[in-house]
Amino acid sequence: MIKLSLLLLCAAFASSYLFVFVTPHKFALEMSFSLLIVLQLAICLWAVLRETQKMQVYQYMLTFSGMLLIIAISVKILAISMYPDLQSHWSSWSHLLVYSSSLITSSLGFIWGSVEKAEMERNAQTAKLEHNYHFMNAFLDAIPLPVFYKDKDLRYRTINKAFASILGRSKDQIIGKTTVEILPDKSSELAQTYDLTTLKSGQDQKYETTFPFSDGLRHEIEINKSVFIDGSGERVGVVGAFTDITERKIYEAKINYLAMHDQVTGLPNRNMFYAQLKKAIAMAERNNYSLAILYIDLDGFKIINDSFGHSAGDTLLRTVGKRLSKSIRKSDTACRIGGDEFVVLIEMYSDQADLKIIAEKLCKSLAAPSPCEGHICQTGASIGIALYPQDAETPQNLVKAADTAMYAAKQQGKNQACFYNSLMKSK
Repeated sequence: MIKLSLLLLCAAFASSYLFVFVTPHKFALEMSFSLLIVLQLAICLWAVLRETQKMQVYQYMLTFSGMLLIIAISVKILAISMYPDLQSHWSSWSHLLVYSSSLITSSLGFIWGSVEKAEMERNAQTAKLEHNYHFMNAFLDAIPLPVFYKDKDLRYRTINKAFASILGRSKDQIIGKTTVEILPDKSSELAQTYDLTTLKSGQDQKYETTFPFSDGLRHEIEINKSVFIDGSGERVGVVGAFTDITERKIYEAKINYLAMHDQVTGLPNRNMFYAQLKKAIAMAERNNYSLAILYIDLDGFKIINDSFGHSAGDTLLRTVGKRLSKSIRKSDTACRIGGDEFVVLIEMYSDQADLKIIAEKLCKSLAAPSPCEGHICQTGASIGIALYPQDAETPQNLVKAADTAMYAAKQQGKNQACFYNSLMKSK
């Protein structure tokens, strides 16, 4: 740029010298000088007064006017040097006035152009920022997940439509407020705690909680938060998004329930029974108390199932499950471990006589007739009782002992209860 300016300056001086050399007439030189100054003034005034949105037009006009001024002054200097008597024709005060006016006008023109250029650049930058702002809002609104940005004071500064829809409020009702101000409950306090942790540590945070939605229900959500760092490297806020995982939690709960419960009776299944028994044995050992399990096998169930069908058999099993649940304490656990076999886990009993009473109560309850798909079904129950730690000290051995006692009850006439002893033979 500097080289180009010097080249234009040299060209202006050279052209001025050539003009003076080929125009030897004094009057022509005087008129040429005046004409150049007038043209320069006219262009500068036009550049100042004209409103243009193209900066290049300003640059071209003002550059041309500057060259005219340089050429005019060069013509004057060269003409006076060649014709000293021209100085008497061109009065000093007129030269000074014209020259000063030209400089002032040129300066004003360049200042005006610079101001308009800065204004145009600022408007362009503002338009660009506004465009980016609208684009970002449109982009965020297109995201189906609720997204938000909070400043250092944990006040919402940017949210998308999904976030506003979740809360059932407009953006204007949310922007500028904290979560605690919008929803003053425990979930908001938890959110504020994680926000502060994110700002302080600068590390991403991920957690699950419940959140009140606009439908009036509390949904399970998973929240991801990250610290927002500006161009200077300062932590200025928190950005985050959350996902509604209610359906996933319900599905997981169903899977867990099916994995731990019998589908026919709804009672805990074999997996849950052994987990509960293992835990109960550990507690009994720690607190030095006894527990017992009652192993129950239905008498005559196979005949009912074969005679009236599996549907009638399932109905009978559901009835047995309900009767077992009603006949035991809330602290005890009834489970179906397969087929027509059930187990009852009794913790912290006082005396074996109490176990005998419970077993007889179960035998009586299970022997009562019940309707099964249009038929009246009746079955009995053979019950084997094993004690911890007297009969066995591990879950598997304790169940095996109770099963052996149940087999002995069947051999003794069915529909009765029998305690395990070491002289019994396993089936």
